[in-house]
Formats: sequence, C-alpha cells, structure tokens
Amino acid sequence: MILVKLGGSVITDKSRLRTFRRSACDRLAREMRSGASEGILVVHGAGSFGHIVAKKYALHKGLKYDSQVEHVATVQRDVRELNLRVLESLIDAGLNAVSVPPASSSTFENGCVKTFSDTPFSSLLDMGLVPVSFGDVVPDMAMGFSICSGDLMMAELAKAFKPRLVVFCADVDGVFDKDPKLDKSAKLLDEIDSSITMTSFKEKSVNADVTGSMKGKIEMMLAISEHCEKCIIVNGNVRGRLESAIKGTQVKSTTVVPRQVSA
Repeated sequence: MILVKLGGSVITDKSRLRTFRRSACDRLAREMRSGASEGILVVHGAGSFGHIVAKKYALHKGLKYDSQVEHVATVQRDVRELNLRVLESLIDAGLNAVSVPPASSSTFENGCVKTFSDTPFSSLLDMGLVPVSFGDVVPDMAMGFSICSGDLMMAELAKAFKPRLVVFCADVDGVFDKDPKLDKSAKLLDEIDSSITMTSFKEKSVNADVTGSMKGKIEMMLAISEHCEKCIIVNGNVRGRLESAIKGTQVKSTTVVPRQVSA
C-alpha cells in the first residue's frame, strides 16, 4: 500500500485564486502508475481553491458570524472543482480514481477528527479503485464547521492502512534546517526525527494557509511515520522524484522517522 499527498503548493498556484497546475498534476499522476499494482491512496491539498477564501473569512476558527456561511459553500464548491480536476488527471493517466470527501469517512470536533471509518476507502481499494480524499471545510460538532487539512486525512489513513510507503509531494526538496525560500544557506536534512529543533520553522508562509505552519506539518509527519514502513518528503515539482520514491530508488528527499522512545 502506498499513500501519496499531492501538496496544494504543487498542484495549484497558492498565490492566485483557483489556479490549477494541470501539467504538474498530469505528470504526478503518470508517475504514480508504477505503484498501482500494490494499491494507492491519494490525498491532495486545497491550495488556492481553499486557503485564500478560508483565511479571508476565518473559516478555520469556526462559526463566528452568519455571513461566514456563504463562504463555507463557496470553499466547498471550489475544493470540489479542484478534486474533479485531480480525478481527471489521474483517470487520464490510467488510474481508476474515485473521490472520498473527508466528511464521508469522519466526524469532527474542535478541529480534530472525532471518529474515522476506513470502510469508504477499503471498499474502493478492494475493487481496484484509487480513493482520493482532500483538504476541505467540514461540519464540526463544537465549532459549527472547521477545516480538515489534507495532512489530517493522511494521518488517519496511515493509522488505518499501515502503508509500506508514505510520500509527501511538496514544493521544496524536503525539510531544511532553515526556510530555503527565505535563506539561501539552508541545508537539506536527509533524515529527521523528534529530536529536530522546531525553532527554525516558525516562519509563516507568504501565501494563505489555514492548516498550520511548517512546524505543525513536521509534527504530523513524525506521527504518521509511526504507522508506515517509510515516510519521505520529495519535491513534486521535479520530474521523476515521486516515481523514483515509489520504485524504491534513492532520490533527493528527507526521510521522516518515528519518535525515539526512551528505554
């Protein structure tokens, strides 16, 4: 089993509202074909189809005023448009992709997953289909609504399916000791575990993102690494890296390993 996250910064231009990077998504879909025989689960970020509007109207903070409701509808519509485009790329590449929105498998409370069922995914996998989930605005029992990030879905799927490989396709080569977009002296880390200092990851993204900082994403990846054989971050903008990772070929990346447990 392979679990792949297509980052919103790779398949969309996060600085421009509802801007899909079709050629990048098509290429990544073709690269995923090499893993089809062992089963693939795909999650994609919302990118500029979700984060810009969600941040503008503070949807990640839940229901605070009535006028937010229309923007919940807008974000859900836009994210589903992106999901359809991702499905089209996957299907055109020969992968029988089927959409599984987060709210069809999970319930949410205070921005966290309260219950999760793997049945919507496992039933599709049993038929040879490729389930595709995504970041979305979802009903929340405490907040009215909240944001379910793609990373949150990745964590639930990793716990449920214990994949051989988890691959995060980002817009950088992996995890650096500093933000490579802000500091040219930043060095790529070949491997990280819970001993990594988080002080370097406090910078906010220059683009709208309501699903947390790099620190939060790394913490999520560390948790995910406990439920798979290997968890890596590759640059999805570089041709062939996702395919190489799936095939087990050494590739420029960062490997995320489980938290160290004291004896």
